[in-house]
Amino acid sequence: MRIVPVVLLTALVVSGCHSGPNAPGSPFSGAGLLTPLSDAEEAHDGLLRADLGRADSVAKLGYAEGLSRRFTSDVVYLRGGLPILRGRNAAQAILAAESLATRAAVRWQPVRADVSADGRTGYTYGYTIYGSADKAQASLHLDRYIAFWRRDTLGWKVAAYAETYDAPPAPLSVPPEIEHSVIPDLPMPRAGGALEGIRAADVAFSVMALRIGTGRAFGDYAAESAQIFSAPGELITGPRAISEAFGGADDKSSLAWYPVAGDVARSGDLGFTVGNAVFHGQRADGTPVTRYSKYLTVWKKQRDGGWKYVVDGGSARPADGTT
Repeated sequence: MRIVPVVLLTALVVSGCHSGPNAPGSPFSGAGLLTPLSDAEEAHDGLLRADLGRADSVAKLGYAEGLSRRFTSDVVYLRGGLPILRGRNAAQAILAAESLATRAAVRWQPVRADVSADGRTGYTYGYTIYGSADKAQASLHLDRYIAFWRRDTLGWKVAAYAETYDAPPAPLSVPPEIEHSVIPDLPMPRAGGALEGIRAADVAFSVMALRIGTGRAFGDYAAESAQIFSAPGELITGPRAISEAFGGADDKSSLAWYPVAGDVARSGDLGFTVGNAVFHGQRADGTPVTRYSKYLTVWKKQRDGGWKYVVDGGSARPADGTT
């Protein structure tokens, strides 16, 4: 979610809306022992296995190497406190510098997974669970993630990845050797086909937020089972709850954003945008405040041909958009 200065209150919802235990998009899909899997179910279950399997990769290879091995070469990577980066090498450099790399164990618990009509693209989101490296003071730490995936002959790999945080991560700067990997802080140019539909929807989404209020816009552009990340550690589900979580329109504050990059499935029904956001508002004492953030939004084509988001999350970024 684009970072906003309100406390979002809701109960944790992990099931979402689904028609049955084997329905694509359900949190933990499985098939009957004697019932052959459909292509969609097989793709969905394979995606879940890939998401859960990241823990094994990290356990064998270490945090930075193990996680980055599951990234595409052109992955779009969002880490708290940094600008948006592109490329596996850049992501690995940041992961290697992460203080979290010293933790003893990490695993991922997906809340939802879904795949495109052609079974070649999908998304997952849920909880990242870190274990303490100090056995004398064992503890668990939870963050949340959104992953947008592509499938090729070698299996599923992450094409866009964002972590959101209950508490800000340790300060980190972009190393000079990967500064060229920062995606420029410029609005995404017009595209063709389905990708243009996603880009245009994201732009119109922001325009609506400025015109009639952030809460109304987030509700209107949410799919029926959409979820956004709240704090601490919660998810808000559905257009009405999402809209209400933002509160009423406030003429003393505004949230504006613009996509800087995106991608879409070949089947043209599932995609993502990443972008930068700016919040302007006032503190209780009337002093102005400006906050900068970035976001990853996963979009799904609706039956009427329009686009709505199914999950949205993000984190803070530098004011200058570079380091």
